[in-house]
Amino acid sequence: MSIIKNEQVFPNQEMTQYFPNNTGEYCKPTHIIVEGSWKDMGYDLAKIGKEQFGVTLKKYFDPMYGEARRSYMQKHYPEMFEMQKGVFKAFGLPEDNNDYDGTSLAFDWYDENYDGFDMGSLKTCSNAVLPKEKTDNGATYVSRNYDMSALVLWSPLFGKPAPEGAWGHAERWVVVEFRPENGTKTIMSGTNELLTPYVDTINEHGLFVTMLRDPETIGLEASPSSGGNIAGITNTQVLHQLVSTCKTVDEAKKVLLESRVTQTFLNFHIPIVDRDGNATVFEIDKHSGAYIFTDRKKGEPFFVTNHAVHLHPTPDTYPETPDSAAHNTYTRQRILRETYKNLDLPLTREDATKLMDAVHCAFVDEELAEAGPSERSLQEINADLSKAEMRIRWYLGDKGPIEGTENDLEDIRSEWVTFGF
Repeated sequence: MSIIKNEQVFPNQEMTQYFPNNTGEYCKPTHIIVEGSWKDMGYDLAKIGKEQFGVTLKKYFDPMYGEARRSYMQKHYPEMFEMQKGVFKAFGLPEDNNDYDGTSLAFDWYDENYDGFDMGSLKTCSNAVLPKEKTDNGATYVSRNYDMSALVLWSPLFGKPAPEGAWGHAERWVVVEFRPENGTKTIMSGTNELLTPYVDTINEHGLFVTMLRDPETIGLEASPSSGGNIAGITNTQVLHQLVSTCKTVDEAKKVLLESRVTQTFLNFHIPIVDRDGNATVFEIDKHSGAYIFTDRKKGEPFFVTNHAVHLHPTPDTYPETPDSAAHNTYTRQRILRETYKNLDLPLTREDATKLMDAVHCAFVDEELAEAGPSERSLQEINADLSKAEMRIRWYLGDKGPIEGTENDLEDIRSEWVTFGF
């Protein structure tokens, strides 16, 4: 057994400080630590998935896809090749099974389908990297908001009633620490997936990888992250692959250029930051399929929201947006840049959080703000890459409109919790 820990981060009885009427919190994160061989860790995560999260494995359209993916993983992603063996064992399947996809332990997705769904210009998350050249101790500070609808997904967005007893998106958040016996230790904070949790991850070498929606790339959104006709690795697996095998941005670029990435769930671009302050965002061009990297400039911050950076790199390339559209990707970029200009030097770790607070997602009139239905900053992280740690806080519920503002809603967030090595 490789399970060292499997516990709720906030036991319900401790939540009365936030909800004196015992209404319960929205995000209910679980902290899991596994160690041992990759096969052992895959097995134990699959056991947790089956028993605790109701995970089932999806089938491929044809066994040929399973055979090809096993071969691909063995050559390009041996960690997953071994983890899948453990997953198959937990589900009573042979290691060379080609019918089922054991590279994903997804849960709490409802009405997803292999035809996908047009999400339009849905805006989601924000990410900031402070310039190492201007921080108080030369560390690289990173922050990020995970913005998404606090609803059952995907049913309501498809105009369907949610299944009885369905869990809300990100309600059962997980923070999974991997401690391989001969490999790199990693922390993955994410939702709706146990084997390769996304959306934020860091390893013991201080490499940080995250993902944000990019509507200007290509892929089938609202589609399952496993089975069907998926080839190569999925975008939701990229984070685990990079932090398990790389120490630097340059190493990560090389791994990506050797990979075949399939976009599922949502279409993403992927910021990558290392301890030395190097930062880039990986994007897949919608028309050519080319893999493109846009790097941080020395002495400058690096901001990523929800448009293709290689197509709109600087404010002079942004379209005009009204101030009322506070969650519009270009409006958030302007807010981040203006907030950054007003920060005092040297920059501190707390300044990274100030940037995310400036674009926090909680609005009374979501349509006016150009936010999605019931969209909130469900998770916020702050990382000091010199310490290889992440501080995380989660969305718990709403209070009400903030007096003196036009459209801001006060929500309730948990205390910060630190995860590190």
